[in-house]
Amino acid sequence: MEEPRKGRAKSKKLRVRFPDGVEYCYSSSKETFIKTLRKIGGVKLSRVKLEVCHLPLFSQEVYELYKDFMEPIGKGWYVNIQSDTYTKFLQLKIINEQLKLGLEIDMSEDFKGKRIHRGPKGMCVLEVTFPDHTVIGEENTAETFMQCIWHLGIDDVRKLHLQHGGKELVTNSKMYNAQVQVDVDRWLLVPAALKDKVKILRVISAMLHIKLNITSFSTSEGKSYKRIGNKDHKASSSLKKD
Repeated sequence: MEEPRKGRAKSKKLRVRFPDGVEYCYSSSKETFIKTLRKIGGVKLSRVKLEVCHLPLFSQEVYELYKDFMEPIGKGWYVNIQSDTYTKFLQLKIINEQLKLGLEIDMSEDFKGKRIHRGPKGMCVLEVTFPDHTVIGEENTAETFMQCIWHLGIDDVRKLHLQHGGKELVTNSKMYNAQVQVDVDRWLLVPAALKDKVKILRVISAMLHIKLNITSFSTSEGKSYKRIGNKDHKASSSLKKD
């Protein structure tokens, strides 16, 4: 039996400095990415030539296939945020170069990112803590699920040959409507229901011998929940097996 993995890399964070002194560095790379783009502005970003999955990165159309990953950045423009931290870092580098913005863009696991404080409407309904103390918990549970699969290793997950609803979780080409492209030839099936996302993560955790602490909260349940940014906590409620 393969031994449990040790010493997984810490989660890296983005930091962006504008020439006017404004700096963004959050615990969530998504937050840093979006804040930076909103300051630049949708109109200016519309001139950038970048694609994700053969579609423009910036669009005035919300792509149906990626509707869970389209974020508004101003003036009717949206960005497709379906990417990991390193890809966001490269995208910002290209944007800076094409628009000649003079940004300082860095990525490091040593950055002390600002915590994200959200109101009641921004509660985290799925939060996962890894053995390396990485905490993944976005407002969108689909993105949280996808980020967790990335952190676990998309190819390692693919080798498990897991299924959901009789469909392969990871495939080499697009086969189902609920899939999102996570690499050149990797497509991930993202379950719609929170309980199914949790169940799959628990199965992966057991099969890869990686202990995940999973906290979930449904707005239809009267349970307590944790908000995004609680990095140093140990999840107060590990989910019980069905």
